Amino acid sequence: MVQKLTDNKLDSIVDNLFLFFPLFYRKILKGAHTKTGTNPINMQFHVLAMLMNWELLQTSEIGRKLGISKPNVTALMDKLIEKGYAQRSPDARDRRIIRIAITEKGKWFVINRKGIVRKSIKNNLSVLRDEELDNLYVALETFHGIISKVGNGS
Repeated sequence: MVQKLTDNKLDSIVDNLFLFFPLFYRKILKGAHTKTGTNPINMQFHVLAMLMNWELLQTSEIGRKLGISKPNVTALMDKLIEKGYAQRSPDARDRRIIRIAITEKGKWFVINRKGIVRKSIKNNLSVLRDEELDNLYVALETFHGIISKVGNGS
């Protein structure tokens, strides 16, 4: 009986997650991509934001952190380099290793887009009462804590 309850709970969680992400995009991020000219959750943006935090990364590291294949990362890198947002840098100790670095233009792009998206999200959340904002804050902190534990064993 306990396993059935656990299975039902997991099924419910999966169903809610399937509903959550499109709703999050439609309700919370609505309008952000039209104001920025880009989708704020696209992979190019995520790669650049990651490079802001970790300065130099190999394509395999980027792929592992974002859960995307090396060929897809390579294609992303080619686009970012073509736009002038990132550059390839040989490793100082091993010239066979190529690392990706964000450029000043890439940093400006991320900072600018984050500001626009942040403003849009704040505007979309402004309809909530203080109690609802408090509940959302606690729920997201809890969600972040839980989701950060998922997949750590792999």
